[in-house]
Amino acid sequence: MMNAHIHIPKLRLGKTEIDVFPYWLGLLAAGIAFGLYGAFIVLRDGLQVTGLSNQVPWGLWISVDLSSISLGGSAFLFGVIVYLLRVKRFEAIGKLAVLLGFLGYSTAGMVLLFDLGQPLRFWHPVVFWQPHSLLWEVTMCVVLYLNVLLAELLPVILEHPIFHEHPWLTKFPILGKLFNLLHKLAHWLHSFGPVLAIAGLTLSLLHQASLGATYSVLAGRGMWFNQSAPVQFVISAMGGGTALLFFMGVIVFRVMRPGQVKDESLYDVARLAGGTTLLFIYLRMWDWAVANYYSFDRLVDMQTKALDTVAPFSASFWFGQVLLPLIGASVLLAAGKVKNFKVLMLSALLVVFSTVLLRWNYNFAGLIASITYDPFTPDIRINNYAPTIIEFAVATLVISYWLLMFTLAARFLPFSAHNEHH
Repeated sequence: MMNAHIHIPKLRLGKTEIDVFPYWLGLLAAGIAFGLYGAFIVLRDGLQVTGLSNQVPWGLWISVDLSSISLGGSAFLFGVIVYLLRVKRFEAIGKLAVLLGFLGYSTAGMVLLFDLGQPLRFWHPVVFWQPHSLLWEVTMCVVLYLNVLLAELLPVILEHPIFHEHPWLTKFPILGKLFNLLHKLAHWLHSFGPVLAIAGLTLSLLHQASLGATYSVLAGRGMWFNQSAPVQFVISAMGGGTALLFFMGVIVFRVMRPGQVKDESLYDVARLAGGTTLLFIYLRMWDWAVANYYSFDRLVDMQTKALDTVAPFSASFWFGQVLLPLIGASVLLAAGKVKNFKVLMLSALLVVFSTVLLRWNYNFAGLIASITYDPFTPDIRINNYAPTIIEFAVATLVISYWLLMFTLAARFLPFSAHNEHH
C-alpha cells in the first residue's frame, strides 16, 4: 500500500513517460548481487584478496565507513533542533535526518564486518572492554547510537498506513495485537524524544571526535595527523551531513511530497549547512597554516612532496577541501536569495564531496607517505595501495544497500509531522 499523497516522478522521453522506479531497483539489485559475490570471497579467503597490507591497513572500506558516518551527522544535529529547541517546522525534516543517520551508521557497520578480518568476532568489543583505546570508544558509541537511531526510526516506519489499515490486521488477530504493541512502543519512544536527542548528541560528539583523534595518535602522523582533527571531524560531519539532508530533503519534500515542507524551511537547512561548512573551512585553513607555515618540522614539507609524487594531495586540498566547498557553502548560505533548487542541490553536492574527500585524505596522507622516525636520519617511506575488484564489490554492496533503503523509504514512508506537544 502506498500513500496517495506521494508523487512519483517519471522520466519523460518525447511524449512518453517512463516509470524509472523498477529499472532503478533492478540496477541496485545488480549492485547488491555483485557485492554479495565479493562478500563471499572475503569471508571465504580473508583479507588477502584485498590490496591492504601492514603498511596500509585502512583503505577503500574504511574511507566508505568514515564517509557514511559523517554524512549521517544531520541526525544528532536535528535531534537537538526538533526535540530540545522544539523548532516544530523542522519535525518532518528531522525524521528524514534520522533515516539518513540510521542508513549511514548501519552502512558503516556492514563495512566493518568485512574490514575486521575476523568477522565472527564483531561482538568482542562489547564484551571485552578496552577503555584505553580510542577505537573501542568509537565502537561502543556507534553501537549505542545505532540503537538510539533505531528507537527514533521505529515511530517513523510505523506511520505508514499499512500498519494501521491493512486487512490482515483484522483477519489475523495476532498480527493486530502485535502491531498494537509496536504502536504503543513507538508512542512511548516518541515521548522520550528529548532523552534520545541528548543521548544521540552525546554519543555522536564522542565518536565523531574520537575518529579524528585516532588519526592524531597514529605512528605515521604527519601534516594532517594532528590534534585539531577531532574538531574538524565533528564540524565537517555537521556541515556535510546537513548538506546531504538538504539534497535528499528537496527530493523527498519538494519533488515527491510537494507542499509538505515549506521552501523556507529547506532554505534554512541549506543556510545551516553553508554556515557550518564555512566554519569548517576556516578551521581547515588554520590547520594548514599551523602545519605548513608556523611549524619548524621539515618532515611536513618532505611528506607533502612525497605525497605529491604519487597522488595530487596538495591539489585535492586546495581544490577539493577549500575552493569547491567555499563556493558550495557560500551559495547555500545565500539560499534565500538564490531560490534555485537545482543550483542549491549542486552546491550541496560540492559540500558532500569535500566531506568525503577529507576522510579519504586523512586516511591516506600518513599511510601512503609514512615517517620512519629514525632519530638521526628521519625519512619518508612511500607505500603502495590499490583497491582490488573484491574491495570495490563490497563497497558496491553497502552503497547499493544505502540507496535501496533510501529509495524505498522515500517512496513509501509519509514523513508526516504531528501537531501534538512533544
